[in-house]
Amino acid sequence: FMKVFNDYLGYCGSIPFLADFERRLDEQGQYEAFQKKFEEIEGTSWKEGREDYYFVQDSIVSAIVELGIMSEDAAKNWADNAEKSYSLSIDKFAEYVKTYCSRKGRNHHVLFLVDEIGQYIADDSKLMLNLQTVTEDLGTACQGRAWIIVTSQQDIDSITKTMGEDFSKIQGRFASRIALSSADGDEVIKKGILY
Repeated sequence: FMKVFNDYLGYCGSIPFLADFERRLDEQGQYEAFQKKFEEIEGTSWKEGREDYYFVQDSIVSAIVELGIMSEDAAKNWADNAEKSYSLSIDKFAEYVKTYCSRKGRNHHVLFLVDEIGQYIADDSKLMLNLQTVTEDLGTACQGRAWIIVTSQQDIDSITKTMGEDFSKIQGRFASRIALSSADGDEVIKKGILY
């Protein structure tokens, strides 16, 4: 969920601690200036270079220092320890989504689509609990402005019978259910529900 959300916002989805750095710069109004300074120093755009984080650390540190974001010692310390000190919690994720929705206005909503949730969860009750917690925390923090839609090839009742009571607990978090048969496939594709 966090990776997709970071990608959507234009942050580095594949390196979460770097996305957090970008988010902080954005909040301080320095993200654009940082990107320009990095490109001046490195000779490549930030969006192209950031995936090679470990090879461009010196350029990142130089850009941070030249813009006065941090001292050289602080920037080097951040670059050396950013990955180890980064942590993500479901609460923090829900807060990020809430902040985003608040900035966009009262009528803005975020929708997370998860295809084949049954394959992801399989019979791992911890993953099921994580999904339930993400759903609850997004609902509480965003007050209905963040939605999660999941799909599964199996109907929900057969999954409940196979997986037992643990799965039935999460069903309450997904109150709206739409049953689609394979005969409905053409209609689903035509109407763009799966896109």
